Amino acid sequence: MAVILIFISFFLSFLFFIEISYNENISQGFKKREAFIKSSLLISFLSYLFCEIYSLFNILNYFFLLISWGIVFGVSAFLIIRKNIKFSLIRNKIFNQCIEFKYKILLWSFFLFIITPLFLLAVFIPPNNWDSMAYHLPRIQHWIQNGNVYPYPTNITRQIATSPLSEYIILNFQVLASRDSFSNLVQYFALINIIFLASLILKNYKVNFKGQIFAILAICSLPMVLFQSTTTQTDLLASFYFLCFIYYLIKLNDHKSNSKTNIILIAISFSLGMLTKYTVAVFAFPIIIYQLIKFLKEKKYNEIKLSVIYLALFLFFILVPFLTRNYYFLGTLTGDNIFDASMSNAEFNFKNMASNSIKHIIDFISIPVNSYNEILLLISNKLHTLIGVSVDEPGNNWSGSKFVVNNYLNEDTSGSLLHFLFIILSFTFIFNSINKKKYFFIILYFLISFLLFSFVFRYSPWNNRLFLPLQLLLIIFSSYLFHTYTKNRNILFILNVFMIFLAIFPVYFNRAKPILGNPFYVRRQITYSPKGELDSLILNSNPSLRNINLLYYYNLINSNYILKTNLTNEQRKTLFLFEDSIGIFDADKKTIFQKTELENYFTENPNVQKNIESLFEKLPKNKNRIDLRTEYDSYEYLIWIYSKKHYNNNFYIGSSQEVGYNSFSKNLYPANYYYIQFSDNSTTELLWYPYRIIEHYKNNRVVWEGLKKKGYTDIQASFISIPFEVGIKHIQHWKFISNEWQKIN
Repeated sequence: MAVILIFISFFLSFLFFIEISYNENISQGFKKREAFIKSSLLISFLSYLFCEIYSLFNILNYFFLLISWGIVFGVSAFLIIRKNIKFSLIRNKIFNQCIEFKYKILLWSFFLFIITPLFLLAVFIPPNNWDSMAYHLPRIQHWIQNGNVYPYPTNITRQIATSPLSEYIILNFQVLASRDSFSNLVQYFALINIIFLASLILKNYKVNFKGQIFAILAICSLPMVLFQSTTTQTDLLASFYFLCFIYYLIKLNDHKSNSKTNIILIAISFSLGMLTKYTVAVFAFPIIIYQLIKFLKEKKYNEIKLSVIYLALFLFFILVPFLTRNYYFLGTLTGDNIFDASMSNAEFNFKNMASNSIKHIIDFISIPVNSYNEILLLISNKLHTLIGVSVDEPGNNWSGSKFVVNNYLNEDTSGSLLHFLFIILSFTFIFNSINKKKYFFIILYFLISFLLFSFVFRYSPWNNRLFLPLQLLLIIFSSYLFHTYTKNRNILFILNVFMIFLAIFPVYFNRAKPILGNPFYVRRQITYSPKGELDSLILNSNPSLRNINLLYYYNLINSNYILKTNLTNEQRKTLFLFEDSIGIFDADKKTIFQKTELENYFTENPNVQKNIESLFEKLPKNKNRIDLRTEYDSYEYLIWIYSKKHYNNNFYIGSSQEVGYNSFSKNLYPANYYYIQFSDNSTTELLWYPYRIIEHYKNNRVVWEGLKKKGYTDIQASFISIPFEVGIKHIQHWKFISNEWQKIN
């Protein structure tokens, strides 16, 4: 399998970087961790380089990526042979012989019960979270079939505008492997790099191996970290680049290594981080300003010059191609105007900053207990009354939604009350420290970064993961305080054991990838909690579920059945047992071992599988060009999965639809290019309206009064009126006849 070239190239570069670590004062373990990080940066940079260069010529494909990684492998092997580098460089005991036996047991437990299962989940269980399905993985498929990373017509505009580095790296793996089995490994290895960086940062501050272990376990017990490590999300990767930036900045100030090399690595880390997640800039900005002031005070003008030159150089080289495309095709550098709701605050002021800060903290300390979260919501409302801002200020909340306290224990929203208490408790050690001033400035940095984020970005339910780079750095700092000022080492060891115990739950009871069981079903079983909401479409498609005894407990609201609020505990228990007996929770009960590979794609939304299966049953196998029209943020990747299965990889998916931005000409295809055109809904007949006509006549509306009488609003009862002579020329009528789609004249 060609993908092994990437892994071998990584390994050989790892050996090379160990060899060129000339500083004799650095231990072998130190060298290896640094070499691992540098190799990861190299693979990231090369993945970016190949995607951008080959896109210029529309040749981003298997052949050229195979040649490229073959060359990387050849050059790496040549350097290894030339320098006579021995594989014995990596040979030594896994754990230091000087470590106490109980700590060896602790580390082996961590490795066997946490790190290894995560690796197996990352490799063998396919991506299945929302963002992966909606834009992370579909954009890669479009890039592969188009032969470039340039914009293409799509209704899911996040595929076009969001920072692409993580997907660049995944693309290299997917093309050479011809499958998505290695897609989750990008985030997993980001976690491994973060573990190494945490230990290196603390080692720079003379923290021993036990202290480093303490920080690693504190990081790896954070639910968000564990959930993200087996997905194609981007927050762990962004955190890796951010911590790289921090680490090499620390080294730069140590004056023990080559300043030029550290400045280059700082510039590369920051630039790669920016291409992964814009939020990295918010967390790095205060540090950059501080470092420049420090250089000025110390009169290190050469370092200032080098820093400015290399930062500008790498930012230009790495960011400009993507930002230029955004500006040319989307009209802005970030493409923000194409989103339904902006991510930035409607107004930049201190009241809104305070409002967002309160909601961010509330979200982080929430737990999956409704009574507790209701108290948090009450506290939030009281605090907002004090500052004179509504908690539901439309310009402060994503998409104008209402603020609701919840914790769904997944890769998007999970916080950690225990880690919050751990951080707060660690701060108390500062009062007994002789380094109060130094610690004050560090805490001030965290506060400024947190408030700056709240000042710029509006609240969203998934901001917990956007804060992940800052959270990890804060946990490393808190671990340093704990280990340095806790005199009783037995307490630290007990905390280590507790952290491993804490990590068990996100690893083995992950709702998206349950090894032992779905935590929501387990909790539901303990509390006898029935379904809070039933999808009317699912009930209609499954007559056996439309039971009068079931629907008695629900009210039909907005096309969904909502559980009545006045039910007694006995009624809830009875309802739960009844729902369980008729199979409503069957999908939630299944572990990864009880599902097929295809079913594991649908763990988060098992009901979508039936819709897609019924859709493809109607598509003829001899017609392999699909004009795909999806709703905003739909599960598009599953269309690709089923297309590969249905057409045996011989297919093309695209859209002829004219969208609200310019698309790269070579990624645009006329409507007659496609054999099949379908919508999200399973249907045998459709009318296709060109986008330009809808845009032209969107204000030309008529209202059907009959619908208003049935309870529809003015907007819901309104239709665009298009003149007949225009419609007859441009609106296409299609029917599913004799097992194929036929255009009706």
